[in-house]
Amino acid sequence: MLPERLLVFSALLVCIPFSIRAQSATPDFPEAESMLRDLNHKLPKSGVQVGPGNTITIQSGVGTPTSINVLSFGQSGTLLAAGKDFGRVVVWNVVTRKVVCAIETGQGIIHAVAISPDGEFLATAGEGDRSSLKLWHLPNGKLIKKFRSSAGYIQSLSFGPNSKWVVFSENSGPTRVLKLSSGKTLLDLQGAFSPVLSVDGTVLMVATKDRLSLWNTSDWAMIRELPSKHAYAVPLAVDPKTDRFVFTAGGAFYLANLRTGELMQSTQRPVLPGFNLAAGGFAAFDPSAPDLLFGHSSGRLWGWDVRTGKTCASGVLYSESGALTPDGTLLAGAKDNSIFQQGQSPDGVLLWDTKQLAKTCGLAPDRPVPDER
Repeated sequence: MLPERLLVFSALLVCIPFSIRAQSATPDFPEAESMLRDLNHKLPKSGVQVGPGNTITIQSGVGTPTSINVLSFGQSGTLLAAGKDFGRVVVWNVVTRKVVCAIETGQGIIHAVAISPDGEFLATAGEGDRSSLKLWHLPNGKLIKKFRSSAGYIQSLSFGPNSKWVVFSENSGPTRVLKLSSGKTLLDLQGAFSPVLSVDGTVLMVATKDRLSLWNTSDWAMIRELPSKHAYAVPLAVDPKTDRFVFTAGGAFYLANLRTGELMQSTQRPVLPGFNLAAGGFAAFDPSAPDLLFGHSSGRLWGWDVRTGKTCASGVLYSESGALTPDGTLLAGAKDNSIFQQGQSPDGVLLWDTKQLAKTCGLAPDRPVPDER
């Protein structure tokens, strides 16, 4: 079973010595081009408070109003959804930089959001509301359907390429594929966790304790199983076009062959920030530059050129939520300074043009230039 993603406190209130110095960005990682902000609204009382003597008081299960736990782009790259604490989900149009809708889901701390490929639906899931999965209409934010989770809160979810099904992973249970029109389970993988879809949605990869498996999403037939030399290896990105995938184990990132599971030669200079299962993160291939990956771990966004080994990381953003548009043109990462730098920097979602970011960082120097005609 995959270790818990969130630290569970035995007591309601916990006091922890606190002394963390903000880290600046590496010299070559550029400043974000813009920031998306939430609408003005009445914020509930935070469950995390800074106290005397450099201590923080954490109220278990409450959360922090400005915290963004997960980001997800729609297929077109125009819409971006952010799941926050206290059940709030915000959807932006990244072209106009305006809020499309803000939904109070009633789902507590939100862990999973997804926008359907046709842009008509939003799926959300969190720790509250009996661990339900909810489906909302866009852009009005009207609740359409509600599905109960059978084995704890949902950690991750993704729409299929035709917007007719979702794949999701439960905190203490299996990975399931659910048909939205009927609620019928199309695939039930007991003991499997961390489902990852290829960008085109045709291939699903899931993990168990000692192996990875690939599934064809058109008929839900298994394509193949790959033995894993790393216990609890977590797949992060799958690229059938180049027969590669990326996974993390023991905090490190690995590039492997999708047909054999064998590791591929891939260095990192400097080594990427470690991946923390309890905090989460992401990694994604850039479709326009197959040797380039973007990701988020240990509170930092990063780029990795797997051919040269060169990496480039941002400063600490105090958030583990990031996302890449399906076409690879835009990178998003949440920034949350509500505790660490109060009044010094705004909270929100930062946006980078990946072409400019890669150029500034010296990644994928021969990356093709899109035809803008």
